[in-house]
Amino acid sequence: MTQLNNTSLREIFQEALKEDKDFIKALLERLLQEFMEEERNQQVGVSSYVRDKSIRKATRNGYKSRSLNTRVGNLKLEKPQIREFAFHTHLFENYQRSEKALLLAIQQMVIDGVSTNRVEKIVERLSPDLAFSKSTVSRLTQELDPLVEKWRKENLEGHYIYLFSDASYFYVRENNQVVKRPLLISIGIDASGYRKILGVDMALEESSYTWAEHFKSLKERGLKTLGLTISDAHKGLVKAQEEEFPGTPHQRCMVHWERNLLFRIPAKERKELARYIKQIYTSPNKKMAFDVAQLIATFYQDRYPRVSLFLEEELEGTLTFFDYPETHQRKIRTTNLIEGVLNKALKQRSKVIGIFPNRESCLKICLP
Repeated sequence: MTQLNNTSLREIFQEALKEDKDFIKALLERLLQEFMEEERNQQVGVSSYVRDKSIRKATRNGYKSRSLNTRVGNLKLEKPQIREFAFHTHLFENYQRSEKALLLAIQQMVIDGVSTNRVEKIVERLSPDLAFSKSTVSRLTQELDPLVEKWRKENLEGHYIYLFSDASYFYVRENNQVVKRPLLISIGIDASGYRKILGVDMALEESSYTWAEHFKSLKERGLKTLGLTISDAHKGLVKAQEEEFPGTPHQRCMVHWERNLLFRIPAKERKELARYIKQIYTSPNKKMAFDVAQLIATFYQDRYPRVSLFLEEELEGTLTFFDYPETHQRKIRTTNLIEGVLNKALKQRSKVIGIFPNRESCLKICLP
């Protein structure tokens, strides 16, 4: 590469002063430009103005403007061109790797729930010379769409021992209105104990039809049988599970069941009833759980007959977990795997965004 002498440095310094430019930035521009000139000399086979055709491999063909973001700012460079073949430079390869890393970081910020406005400000704080506007960040996030679709359509195993299903609601903008839409989520546990998000679908409403479509998409991707389904008692969800996975046992979420029971008595007495209910699902076996429930029903029969009736009619579906390995029971008696883990993370990611521009954009925050 051409060496910069004192005269060259003086020229650069004078040019920087004249154009009100940073000397280090101007120096780096000159160095990188000369680096590319040397690369072109090697690829062409001769230096400028050398007429030796015996060693010449190609001819020069001008320049193409190119910018390069660096720690000292945005550099304006002239990328050399070659007539017979494309000019190749390691300079921009390194730049592209750095740029790709930055773009991936921006996309990850969006997945984690950072708004496009905030991403723009973060990038600007990191380097004022990096021009990533709100529209640019939005365009970059659109590049996640193929990844989302690929993830949502990947093949599934034929059998999962447990399937947790639940819906989480988010605000989206539709037809110039802000509406609340359900995100249908299913998580599967395979025979080795590995948990996996099997499917997510943004629906217009939570109904037996939308849940049936959700489960059908899982079956189309390879899901055939289940050992147990776990969900709340939403009628549409339960009906869809019964139709799409006939004969599969179902565990009603104990937390939802307990919440429904507690609302049947005054608030000041709920704490005491909650202590009694805990004795049901911590019983050593199903028979004792029924016996404890019978005692509670008898205790409340006169004062709150609705509690007794609920215990008699709605209890059995919440005790299915007793038929499964003891080490699994605490995990499968509720939908906490979705509500307490995944939904909590999704709500945190969506908190900054607030309102999604459309239903499809909400799916990006589900990427693992």
